Amino acid sequence: MDGLEQRPRLRALCLAHRVDILKLARASNMHPLLVWDALIGVRATRGTMHMILCALNELAGTQYTLDDIQASYVDEERYRYE
Repeated sequence: MDGLEQRPRLRALCLAHRVDILKLARASNMHPLLVWDALIGVRATRGTMHMILCALNELAGTQYTLDDIQASYVDEERYRYE
């Protein structure tokens, strides 16, 4: 198993800290469907994931970074035009 597989997914962190999707959406100022996509592992931009993770940190009193979680990212330039 490599280092990426050992990192928790965003959904596991939300469950562990009892942060629900609506609170996370409000705190991150993101649409709940974008947050849901991030929670189930749909690729997101690093910026979107960063905003959601910052909101989780604020709600849970934690200090996770993008390097601490397992996530897949889309290229931000390509994502803009598709």
